[in-house]
Amino acid sequence: MREQLRQAPPVPTTSIFSRTDGVVAWHCSVNEVLPHTENIEINASHVGMGINPLALYVVADRLRERPETWRRFDPSGARRWFFRHAAAPG
Repeated sequence: MREQLRQAPPVPTTSIFSRTDGVVAWHCSVNEVLPHTENIEINASHVGMGINPLALYVVADRLRERPETWRRFDPSGARRWFFRHAAAPG
């Protein structure tokens, strides 16, 4: 059952995580890199994640995507200063 929980759902999935979380080990928050998954790192505390403007921006952007035409979050332009994609830890 643990192995099933570690697998991303078969639908477009975004993990927003922080290495500075302080409660959850960030390694546990990233998905395996697959065509329908992405991992976006922001700088936030565990409790602050829910009100962090960067996290809210990503959530709004991801909710805008239709599952059938899903594309990864685009961190280009000015976004590159605030967002980084991360691969799953090996």
